[in-house]
Amino acid sequence: MVSAPRHRGDLTADISEDGLRSDGARTDAAPAENDTAPAGNSAAPAGNDPEPAGNSPEPAEIADLFYALCGRRRDVRGQFTGEPVDDAVLQRILGAAHAAPSVGLSQPWDFVLVRDPGTREAFREHVATERDTFARELSGEDAATFSKIKVEGILESTLSVVVTYDPDRGSPAVLGRHAIADAGLYSVCLAIQNLWLAATAEGLGVGWVSFYREPVLRALLNIPDRVRPVAWLCLGPVTHLERTPDLERHGWRSRLPLEAVVHTERYPDS
Repeated sequence: MVSAPRHRGDLTADISEDGLRSDGARTDAAPAENDTAPAGNSAAPAGNDPEPAGNSPEPAEIADLFYALCGRRRDVRGQFTGEPVDDAVLQRILGAAHAAPSVGLSQPWDFVLVRDPGTREAFREHVATERDTFARELSGEDAATFSKIKVEGILESTLSVVVTYDPDRGSPAVLGRHAIADAGLYSVCLAIQNLWLAATAEGLGVGWVSFYREPVLRALLNIPDRVRPVAWLCLGPVTHLERTPDLERHGWRSRLPLEAVVHTERYPDS
């Protein structure tokens, strides 16, 4: 039996529009009557925001919720319902993505929200072509297994979020990128992970579609040549999140144990 998706209120205290949690504690930045700001300093310096007093979860509680969230995250394909996503929820998710760390504080990502049915249908047709291309490379058991695997939920999901990488953002002197050219691309991937976890916390599903050619997607969304499309993410409410990831359920791959990928001091001999 698969449990229902965990909604935002299950992972954090319920928060109302007036900034009150269900337990009555404040969640906004305004100080309580006994929480006065230092004299002569009405605003905290940038980058040194104080921790709100009296209503912060305990570190152990945060850790438990975070690890549970990581375990719940799934690459969703066939469970989207197509129901609307509240604008406030979408803004929170995008805000979490935009809060990701980035090399040199370059924030080289952009988020293109795609709702137009014609655009999504055109992309889905391209993905279907690429799926067929990959399928022709397979034979035997692999071909039989792949035939049962759904690779996208483009039309079933509520909307799509295309995440891009702009290497010119913060150029020419991107602090920390001079020796590792791909550091900016890695930053975009961190934003995608933040988005994915935030959506999961909100009770939504995300599916990363990777069966496409970048020039096709670039042309479809009018993305400049210098900008790289990194991910087409299907996003929306779901009927449930599977306990076991799709590729494991279908027998395509099995997850490696942690001890197989953790090494001490040196990379192991091949």
